[in-house]
Amino acid sequence: MARKKKDRESHSGPYNPYFGKFEDESQMAKRPFFTWILVVPGAVLGVFIGMKVQEPVLGPVFGGIMGIAVGSLIDKRREKRREEREKP
Repeated sequence: MARKKKDRESHSGPYNPYFGKFEDESQMAKRPFFTWILVVPGAVLGVFIGMKVQEPVLGPVFGGIMGIAVGSLIDKRREKRREEREKP
């Protein structure tokens, strides 16, 4: 006894319930001003923290990364506020 072959033309690939429903919202602002301004103070603060914990390389790297993170949050928030004001 042979099985009937299923209709393969209707299923072109695996089922993806999120296909077409995902909206990619970038966390980076369109005009990153504070993102790059806060890298330097973060790195300087990281130098002092690095000297305190005796890690002279990881301190400035961590400070720079935190400066980028905080700056991008500030830029994104400013961008959302500007869009809300223009939206009425």
